[in-house]
Amino acid sequence: MYATSDARRVECQGLGLMSYLQVELSEGDRKTSGGEIRNNANYRDVSAFASANRIFIARTTRRDKSLPATVSPLAEDEISALIERIERDRPQAIIFEGVGLLSAIERVRARFADLAIIVDFHNVESRLYRDIRLSRWPRWLRPLGALLAVRRFRKAEAADRKAVRLATAVWTCSQQDLDLVAGMGEKRQLALVPNPIPAWCLEAPASAPAFSPGNEVLFVGHLGYAPNKLAVRELSARIMPKLVGLVPDARLHVCGRSPGGKLARLLEEGGARLTADPADLRPIYAAAAVAAIPLRQGSGTRLKVLEALATGCPVVATQKAVEGLGLKAGQHYLAAETVDDFARQLAQVLKNPALKKRLVEEGRSFVLAQYGSSARQKAVRSALQELIPASGL
Repeated sequence: MYATSDARRVECQGLGLMSYLQVELSEGDRKTSGGEIRNNANYRDVSAFASANRIFIARTTRRDKSLPATVSPLAEDEISALIERIERDRPQAIIFEGVGLLSAIERVRARFADLAIIVDFHNVESRLYRDIRLSRWPRWLRPLGALLAVRRFRKAEAADRKAVRLATAVWTCSQQDLDLVAGMGEKRQLALVPNPIPAWCLEAPASAPAFSPGNEVLFVGHLGYAPNKLAVRELSARIMPKLVGLVPDARLHVCGRSPGGKLARLLEEGGARLTADPADLRPIYAAAAVAAIPLRQGSGTRLKVLEALATGCPVVATQKAVEGLGLKAGQHYLAAETVDDFARQLAQVLKNPALKKRLVEEGRSFVLAQYGSSARQKAVRSALQELIPASGL
């Protein structure tokens, strides 16, 4: 376990002064991920109202078959060090970033019965786990896959319910996830704290940026993540051939962390460009004509959608990809579900500059208003105001 201390003390009318400790699973490679972006935003926004510190806990390398697949194995000495830190600093509130930390949440709750604990659901992990597992099966065999994995699914669901039961408050990033948590039957304070627009996206000018005049179709995402890998395969093998029939010079650019060799070969064979582990996404979005996001599985809300729209890149996406974001099809993005839908909608964006300009302006204006810094800090403030009476702050 390692900690960072960047405590900030801010008196805020209506909140007073609270001390806050954030607990996160450490990312060994320290490369930016969607989860890390959310964690950083939570720390930044809570720090506006609190004396804040962070602790990172590493996963162990050992396997623990007794744990649900959604819960990380944590070393005993890491959890003990966390408890010692809490005893020493006596924070008034602690936030655990995700159900993966359930082993630590259990120990902390057992030791500190009255401590205000926030569990931040990056996703409803049991639903995400189920979606990913079943996506490996042909659609017609998924009922069989669900039957064979029923024990694993139930263990993951039990972990989510236990995390909610141990919490004082639960944060989610979408209304859909909030409704799922509410349906678990535990009466807890629930708050919708949206995912942030990554800070680098906000460096663009307030007016709609100039967009690329080319025909590059972009997909951005962690390429070791199963839903993203499925989306890339569909883009490369099925959607792009149809699109090239409509727009002959259209080309696919796939960009993201940790691409496997099999996926890299598929993209090479299909004539696509692959950028692995990009250091800076700004020039990549600047060169793209449109972002294509054919996601079929997942939970929470997609940062890749917010990134694209905030940087002025129009989006064609499934309903699953924009789930929970409040976007309107035809106004903020173009909706597509089938391969033919994607080819047709992407072709429209590439061929129609007026449509593209309108999507850029409407999409960027919406996400900046709903997910920009001021909107998110307002949501965090409201969540903390709900927490304070329950924790005696």
